[in-house]
Amino acid sequence: YAVGTNTCNGGLHVIAMNNPLNPVFAGCYSSDGYTHDVQCVLYNGPDESYNGREICFASNEDTITIIDVTDKTNMVQLARESYSGDRYTHQGWLTEDHTHFLFNDELDEYRGVT
Repeated sequence: YAVGTNTCNGGLHVIAMNNPLNPVFAGCYSSDGYTHDVQCVLYNGPDESYNGREICFASNEDTITIIDVTDKTNMVQLARESYSGDRYTHQGWLTEDHTHFLFNDELDEYRGVT
């Protein structure tokens, strides 16, 4: 996945790497604008209806957006959450047991929010 590019409205630009010498465009998720960082996993967490599916947790400037990207031709937004005092949702990481997504805001301290 490439993010923050000049394609896909800055969202997820999916690249198939089945043949690393010949990468191929595989899909685009642009419905939530610019993605600064993303973690995509084969989900194995508490929401059993998504276990085994490829789920991306995207840091999208002012939201955390969760997308089911299992079908690259039909990626589906599962959730989009903002938070009080958001300034710039920078990055995050899913806990090993897939129960929590820990993230930080790059500018909240700088802009006096915390």
